[in-house]
Amino acid sequence: MARKWLTQEKRSNDELFDALVRNALEFVSTSIGHLQHKPKNAIVDLYTAVELFLKARLMKEHWTLVLSSPESGDLQRLAEGDFLSVNLDAALKRIKSIIGEKIGDDASDNFRALGEHRNQIVHFSHSGMDNPGKTQVRVIVEAWASWHYLHALLTETWKAIFKPYATELHVLNQRMMSQGDFIKARFDILKPQIEIQEKRGNTITECGHCHMPAAIVGETHSWGTDYACMVCGVDDTAPVECNAELPCPSCSTPFRFFHGDVHACPSCGHKIDTDLLIDLCTEHFAEGDAWCDQDQINIASCHKCECPRPSVFVIEGMWSCVSCFDRGWGAVTCERCSEFVTGDMERIQYFACHKCEPQVREDFRRMTESAQAAASTEGSEAPAAQANS
Repeated sequence: MARKWLTQEKRSNDELFDALVRNALEFVSTSIGHLQHKPKNAIVDLYTAVELFLKARLMKEHWTLVLSSPESGDLQRLAEGDFLSVNLDAALKRIKSIIGEKIGDDASDNFRALGEHRNQIVHFSHSGMDNPGKTQVRVIVEAWASWHYLHALLTETWKAIFKPYATELHVLNQRMMSQGDFIKARFDILKPQIEIQEKRGNTITECGHCHMPAAIVGETHSWGTDYACMVCGVDDTAPVECNAELPCPSCSTPFRFFHGDVHACPSCGHKIDTDLLIDLCTEHFAEGDAWCDQDQINIASCHKCECPRPSVFVIEGMWSCVSCFDRGWGAVTCERCSEFVTGDMERIQYFACHKCEPQVREDFRRMTESAQAAASTEGSEAPAAQANS
């Protein structure tokens, strides 16, 4: 029997989940701290955080999913930290095939690329790390993109699960977004290539994440335009611009309101906040769309920002949230909880909406544990019955 050099205290499943998440948060923090002076460390730490967050998501579903071989799982050994855990690819596959949540190809590919960088650094030598100046800029840009995808998972897709850590995630996001000088340096390096794309006939627009005029415009939909940023590496969709106006409740002057920069009436300075916008939109945008039954309420709850008040109205023919200013999603009544919500229609139909998802997951967890307990009881009773016979 191999000698154990480290002994850990036994911890419950919830304690292990919390420890995983806090460990991951710490690695993100140290990664950001290393961006300027220790880019290799920054890559290693951020990749470690990505793996830990994926494992935490698996553990929240069921502790056996974190193990490389779930069939040989031992809860006591897990609590003591004596186990072999899944790698990145296995975690991505289990999240898709077992939990039923698909992480987009852009995010998955980015995480894998980050892992390749990490492996080169840790196990041998990274040939792209010879020029400190250029390396620093490139690493920060890669970290920016990785954090973008990870942050979206934690604060949007898995918001209900990681909500207790929202404050820490917000602080880390602010720190990452402060690396603007390096994004500008990256833009200067790539400017000749961006100009080549323009000469080839590609349309270039401002990226909604790094705010550099370096995003190549792709396919256009009714709800917005796809783009791929050459600077920060993020693929996203720019929602269709909304030019609707509302009258100021103080001076009655119409003002364009559908963007996050309006905090006061341009004419009289009257304070404009989310509650006021919801009140004004309730009065001026009273109609829904074809999914709304006659006399049905036409204000939906937003799955993106989860504003406490229903904040999504049909504005210029499109469901539009006046809290986070996202638009283009569908709105439907959830068959499980009867809430009128936005979101992915198939996810709402076959799983849950953002309102009832926590309860649905808890019910599923209890059902799984009951089934496992029943199977364990049957397995233990069978030998006894054979012995008695």
